[in-house]
Amino acid sequence: MSWPARVTLGIIFVLLALFAMRQVASLDTGFHLTAGNSILAGEGWPDTDRFTFTVTDHDYVDTSWGYQVLLALIERTFGAPGMVLFHVLLLLATFALLFFTVRLSGDDHAGLLPLLFLGVLAGEMRYEVRPELLSYFFLALVLYLLHRHAEGRSTPLWLLPAIFLVWANCHSLFVLGWAALGCFVVGSWLRDRRIDRSLLGWVAASIGVGLINPYGWKGLVFPFTLSTRFAGNNVFAQGIGEFQSPFDLPVTAARPFFPWTPILAYLTLFAIVVLTLWPLLRGRRYFSFLLALPFLFLSAQMVRNVPLLVVVCLPGAVWGLASSRVLQRRARDARKVRLARQAIVALVALAAVLLGLRVYNDAYYVDARRADRFGLAWNRQALPMDATDYLKQADLGGRGLNHLNYGGWLMWASKEPVFIDGRLEVIGEEFFGYYRTALSSEGALESAVRRHEIGWIFFPFKVGRKLLKSLSSDPRWRLVYYDQMAAIFVRTEQFRAEMLHESVRALATPPAAPDLSDLPGLGRPRIGPLRHQLAGLVSRQSYPDASFGRGLFHYFRRSARRAAPYFAESVRESGGVYYEVYHNLGAALFLLGRDHGARECYRIVVAEVPGNENARERLEQLEQRLGTR
Repeated sequence: MSWPARVTLGIIFVLLALFAMRQVASLDTGFHLTAGNSILAGEGWPDTDRFTFTVTDHDYVDTSWGYQVLLALIERTFGAPGMVLFHVLLLLATFALLFFTVRLSGDDHAGLLPLLFLGVLAGEMRYEVRPELLSYFFLALVLYLLHRHAEGRSTPLWLLPAIFLVWANCHSLFVLGWAALGCFVVGSWLRDRRIDRSLLGWVAASIGVGLINPYGWKGLVFPFTLSTRFAGNNVFAQGIGEFQSPFDLPVTAARPFFPWTPILAYLTLFAIVVLTLWPLLRGRRYFSFLLALPFLFLSAQMVRNVPLLVVVCLPGAVWGLASSRVLQRRARDARKVRLARQAIVALVALAAVLLGLRVYNDAYYVDARRADRFGLAWNRQALPMDATDYLKQADLGGRGLNHLNYGGWLMWASKEPVFIDGRLEVIGEEFFGYYRTALSSEGALESAVRRHEIGWIFFPFKVGRKLLKSLSSDPRWRLVYYDQMAAIFVRTEQFRAEMLHESVRALATPPAAPDLSDLPGLGRPRIGPLRHQLAGLVSRQSYPDASFGRGLFHYFRRSARRAAPYFAESVRESGGVYYEVYHNLGAALFLLGRDHGARECYRIVVAEVPGNENARERLEQLEQRLGTR
């Protein structure tokens, strides 16, 4: 590689490290730590659930126990920074294996850098503290060994059973490694017209060692049982966002926020992999061709599978491009080819540098309205840390009914059993349906309260708006705590005045009407889009999470008078760069009869997002009311 290519490669790996170096935000981290600590405490491997008080009779086949023990040890010793850095190393090692796999072939590697850059971008939504990052590493390692063997190089195939022994005790995706083994066995037969007996023997051993786990054959076949929950007609697949297809995203004209950069990178990579299938087949790289088919399908099924396409298909895509007839025909002029390559390397380097700066300064996440943040700490934008601190200090009495999103975090933070959490393999479809009905029906909720002796409810109100409205008007419940993301209600018969958090005590003071005259866009200029984009390259960016979230809480409770000051503060804090803040301020002002201010807010929204029909209709209504049409 030329020195510009080497520098660009280094920049890509720095970008990967920056993406992975994000604060711990996964709500599942809590139950992984809880299970790991339980095993370390000598309680043994769980066979029935001991982390909830509702489904204690449900079977629990914990295929991630090895990862959980390792994570718990890291957290005990190094805290959140250690957990983040461990996963950074996993990702760096995974992509290093992809790089070395591509270099096994003597083909032209001109497509390596741009495709590696696309791969880093495409998978970044999953770069966090999750057990599947360990599976990405093991899968890349297995594929490196298999590709090395297929290229006729000396390969320690005896490592395969050792890898699968560890993998089968760390994460359920080890079955994808079996799929890779099968593709190479069949691919080598198609290429050489004979069975590779040496490879076949180590493949058999790699499958057999899967039985060496705490659950025996149940642990071996459990991943296939778990896969049924990803089907489109399954209640889990219908209710959990990461199970949605990257080709069918929940984006509307009114709410266009989504991590478009990784999705566009994935779609581009997906198209390249498809286009290189024929060159791979023509070049007798049957194993790469066979690998691409199932993993193209898996990645198209759900967002959480996108990195699998990168790990499995990126080397084949590089080789397929190199043998593409289209590129070969265009490669006759050596000078033009050299200039084109230099330009591509320079563009990749520039794009990676700019993206890296935006990731470091959080602009990359904030502009997509994501809760992710750069750093080596717990993420307070994503985890209900303040609310769980309150729960640990307050003696609310009775058991709690928590939202599924908060179950894993709550069981670890409080060290107490919870109502439900995100371990779908334990919860099961029947109880999940029961839980959803309880949160959406007043009668079902009361039935659950009596059945499980519930004394309090803890939930994220942004996804539980109906529940927030219902509890706020129900005399059987009292609000005792709220912040920008969570609300806690207790049963009235158990309520005591000392339970009230200061956030609720402050509601006794009447709110002051917001002064709009000094707000950006309403009384003084807003920060322009170009200035905002440039600022993301040089200074840390933030979103008005606290004020905007509290405003939403009051707005959902139908208290526009209390919501409006918080929305106004959000505009002031942000400099007016986020149009949705104006949308909500306009809605609150409209309900308060402050039509002139509401009209100006909606004008800003419509100017920035013409497809927002709600804002357009409200603006027309206000202009008619004010007689300004």
